[in-house]
Amino acid sequence: RCEWAQLSREISVWERRLDATPGGTRHHDIAIETCLLPLQACLDDAPRNSLDDLDDANEMIAGYVARHTEAPEDPVHAVLAACAHMLVADNCRAEFWPDSEKSRSWRHMAQHYLKAEAILSRFDPVAYMSPLLASAYYELALGMPDGAARLKPAFEDWIDLDPSNPAIYAVHMPQLFKDGPVNLSTFKSEVAKAEARTAETLGKGGYALCALPALADCPELREHVDAQRLATALTDLARLSGTQADVNWAAATLLKEGTLVTGARREVYRDAFDALVRRHLGVIYPRLWHIPLDQIRANLADTFERTGAPKITENPDFPVYSAKAA
Repeated sequence: RCEWAQLSREISVWERRLDATPGGTRHHDIAIETCLLPLQACLDDAPRNSLDDLDDANEMIAGYVARHTEAPEDPVHAVLAACAHMLVADNCRAEFWPDSEKSRSWRHMAQHYLKAEAILSRFDPVAYMSPLLASAYYELALGMPDGAARLKPAFEDWIDLDPSNPAIYAVHMPQLFKDGPVNLSTFKSEVAKAEARTAETLGKGGYALCALPALADCPELREHVDAQRLATALTDLARLSGTQADVNWAAATLLKEGTLVTGARREVYRDAFDALVRRHLGVIYPRLWHIPLDQIRANLADTFERTGAPKITENPDFPVYSAKAA
């Protein structure tokens, strides 16, 4: 019990500070996922012949709920208990089960979502200033019959509490376009609001955080993207992030976007790439690029030739490569 109480306190600290990995993944999200791994493993190992195959998973939920019951005012334990129910609910979807179990699976799924809702209903994400609660409410909206009406306010609470989190846009943007033709005005409105949200922390970076997941899901939107705004947004993310991982990701993204457009827009991305490499790139992490290492070297060599920056050299002591002469 003491170990779980201590873990809850630590997660709350990470959440309050929005601590993150170099790639932007929030420590509190990693912690919640890790706490749920035993339940996830149980579900992964369960056969799919009868809903009775989930009995062990249902028993495991009881442990998360018991810890919530022992500390009913603790939002972290509430999130864990609610997410445990939603994890099992997601595995009750009818498409995972034989025809003879489909109606029963839908009932079980609904029951788990309702139990998750009952747990979360005592906690207001904004009052608690909790992105974890907000993300749980968003997940709940995805599983409820009236989820379409819940999704927008759930997203707005979540993103307002953590406006620079790329994972939120990665989850939400595909939801906006999954049920029909892409609404261009919706896209333009969302990227403008995202840009405004990060004005005081990441400059225009919000434009990229919002636009890129939409482009991944709906490539036809690319012709409507403002290349200069996206290039500036990526540069701001690199400039203000403080990590070379983010600089690598931004550079790789600029390079990729430049290959997907033509004319003046390609030049915008090329110029931004050159400036970012010269001013901010100190170490190369090949795994963060979308191309092989020899192609990374070739593109950097082109930049160095245009800008006069030092030639690239490899650092033999580390599994990364130095972008500037030692």
